[in-house]
Amino acid sequence: MDKIVTKKQQLLQKLITDYDKNLNNQILLVCLIYIGLSISWNLIFKWFNVPFSRAHIGVLILCFVVQLAVFWVFHIVNIPQKIRTHIVLLFVIFVTISLYFGSGYSESWSYFLLIPIISSLYGKRALSIYYSIIGLLSLSIISIVYPINPQYVTDGIDISNRILLYLIIATFSYLLLSKLNMLYNKQVNTVVTSLETTLEQVAKSFIIAMEAKDHNTFGHSERVSQYAVALGKQLPEYHDEQQLKHLRLSGLLHDIGKINISEDILTKLTKLTKLTDTEYDIIKTHTTFGAQMIEKIEGLEELKSGVLYHHERWDGKGYPSELKASEIPLDARILALADSFDAMTSTRSYQDEHFIEEAFQELEKGLGTQFDPNLSEALSAAKPEFSKIYSEYHNPLNEFEKLTDFL
Repeated sequence: MDKIVTKKQQLLQKLITDYDKNLNNQILLVCLIYIGLSISWNLIFKWFNVPFSRAHIGVLILCFVVQLAVFWVFHIVNIPQKIRTHIVLLFVIFVTISLYFGSGYSESWSYFLLIPIISSLYGKRALSIYYSIIGLLSLSIISIVYPINPQYVTDGIDISNRILLYLIIATFSYLLLSKLNMLYNKQVNTVVTSLETTLEQVAKSFIIAMEAKDHNTFGHSERVSQYAVALGKQLPEYHDEQQLKHLRLSGLLHDIGKINISEDILTKLTKLTKLTDTEYDIIKTHTTFGAQMIEKIEGLEELKSGVLYHHERWDGKGYPSELKASEIPLDARILALADSFDAMTSTRSYQDEHFIEEAFQELEKGLGTQFDPNLSEALSAAKPEFSKIYSEYHNPLNEFEKLTDFL
């Protein structure tokens, strides 16, 4: 199984992507406004022959044209957001160098101080360091090779002070970056925690509604989820905590589709009355109906495969799609084992309670036909945990406490 990106990583990545997109647009917009205003007031000063302008209009117009070209490329070409960010930052450096030569400002070297500040706004450490170094090298070379005032020779003290000021600004920009990263993670942690709590509450609400229709199955979904997690812990695919939470929710909601089954048919399951073929076909629809419910709820859609396929068989004789072997998602193969184990060890009116060892034997017999034979070692390793869960739920006092807590 490919490594699943955790929900936290997904939210953080989405937050960063949206932030980068907005920041790119804002930086370009600010540059456009600044360059446009610079061109306008310098033209006005020259038109009225007011001695308030030393700017080179041609350089400013060049910056304006280049920016329009950037806007045009962004509009017609689908460029990845990471590349757009680099284009924007390179444009900022281009504008900074252009203003150094074309603004007519005697201290125009100070424009370079904007580079570490702007690059740090993206909240990416490598990006900030990389462009801060480019800005520092550009400032150092230009200050030495191309002094603005030919009558004034820039000495070592001037250059060292410029570099020192640049490093101070870059350091504070780096602190800004660290603060931004902390805010990112704090916001994402808050969202994820809230989402997980909400999803857990939604799942339990569904379970209450479902098990109210068939009181003989009370606790079944909770037990199946715990057995599934016990199995998942033995597999390398579920070493991530978020994946185990994903599996737990799948176990809680695996039978959610039974909400759509009439109470008459569900009641028959608690008696010795045999279901008709039509009734059995209706019972089998709980997997597809459950999957349809799950996929419509944001945050639960990833549970669809477990809910939909937990009644598939390794030999291809299951339902609803008659998937075979590894075609069946791993979540569903685990849930099939957990579901069957709980069914065999639960006391219901239509069957006697199996002893736990007999249930393990039945599961082992089904490996290679009903169940995934690759889960054999995981099942053996999970036996102590299965026994512990079984004992907790079959202790009358514990069962009563769980009932009151659940309600």
